[in-house]
Amino acid sequence: MSSAQHVLSPRLYVFSGAGLSAKSGISTFRTGSGMWTSESIDKVCNFLTWRQNREAVFRFYNERILEKRDARPNEAHRILSAWQNTWGNERVRLVTQNIDDLLERAGAQHVTHLHGDMHSMLCTSCDLRFPKDGHEYHLDTACPRCGEVEAVKPGVVFFQEDAPEYIKLHRMRLEMTDNDLFVAIGSTFHIVSPESMLPRERWHQHERNFLIDPEPRRTEFFGCVEPELPTVGLRNLESRVHALMTMQ
Repeated sequence: MSSAQHVLSPRLYVFSGAGLSAKSGISTFRTGSGMWTSESIDKVCNFLTWRQNREAVFRFYNERILEKRDARPNEAHRILSAWQNTWGNERVRLVTQNIDDLLERAGAQHVTHLHGDMHSMLCTSCDLRFPKDGHEYHLDTACPRCGEVEAVKPGVVFFQEDAPEYIKLHRMRLEMTDNDLFVAIGSTFHIVSPESMLPRERWHQHERNFLIDPEPRRTEFFGCVEPELPTVGLRNLESRVHALMTMQ
């Protein structure tokens, strides 16, 4: 395939929220009995107050690590991974709000985690992100660059904290063409709205905007809505996505 043909090939942008991993047993944050219905955001996930609640913060995220330890990728993760491995990282962009690694464990080669992850730590003094040591977060972990301890936090992006990966959403919005596909899965769109991801000319029920969610929201943006769990919805869309991605 020539470079000119490659540029014209449709790209697939996949944006996923907590609903993608719910079938794997990982709790959502906002829907149903989600974690934010029983936990205080200000106590365990606020960048402005986390230092005064360090023990509660570390305990909360260690509980999330324990929760996901037995979680396994579900069929939805495997389908998305297969798409990326079939058409490559440049044509299939996986962007997620999730802090788990189930897409990677399903075989995805490149995933943008908008809200950080549970495998790293961040020194808020010198901005160094580094891998956590072992399975859990430890309160006495020192930054390997500056030696700070009290400034080190889990590598999850908190409310009121800068989220540098969001620049990729801006780039996605600028580069998306009418020929590209956009698939949103399992998101409440509470933090990231369709307007922030889609070019203005696709702010309607565009035929190549797809939504998969058992309780779909913001449907006015999507030409195809699958009111199903991600595992079912992706199976239903698989042949259509393949046809559009291989169209010359």
